Amino acid sequence: MFEYLYGMVDYKKLDYIALDINGVGYKVYISLREYENLEIGKKYKFFIYNHIREDINKLIGFLNMRDRKLFEQLLKIKGIGVSLALAILSTFSYDKIVELITNEDYKNLKRVPKLGEKKAQLIILELRSKLKDIGISEISKNYDSEMLDDLVLALESLGYNEKEINKILSKNDISKFFSVEDAIKEILKQIKA
Repeated sequence: MFEYLYGMVDYKKLDYIALDINGVGYKVYISLREYENLEIGKKYKFFIYNHIREDINKLIGFLNMRDRKLFEQLLKIKGIGVSLALAILSTFSYDKIVELITNEDYKNLKRVPKLGEKKAQLIILELRSKLKDIGISEISKNYDSEMLDDLVLALESLGYNEKEINKILSKNDISKFFSVEDAIKEILKQIKA
């Protein structure tokens, strides 16, 4: 099982990339949104969802943890498989999905190919109560998602668990910080006080 893979994108197709790690090429499936953001020859860190069945073993990669968490929550919904969950993340950004769920906007959610009205309503019903499980969704609209991911990783590396991190971030307006380093310094000052 892989938590993440860090390597160079050797080539990319619409649904997957070849991630070169020390001369070994890993086939990592991705959403179309990830595809658009990747450059061949550049190094990236992918948070991995390991899709393992009797007859299949797929690595599905996400450039940030919150997309992977959302993907995992989608898979818990009856009738939502890997392909449909990836289609949802290919059609809408994380923030847009959270907005659609919060506003119970199943009509726009069903714009996802192969997602009908009943499944769209089921997704909203199932995920609305789980927004906090997905991660810091309520405050993520206020600032750069890459900074949020870096900040979460930094706090995790300092030994904080997800519940503590959510509590810390809910007490702070992260958008006022210019860098992760500034945010960490201020947060640690608050914790020590």
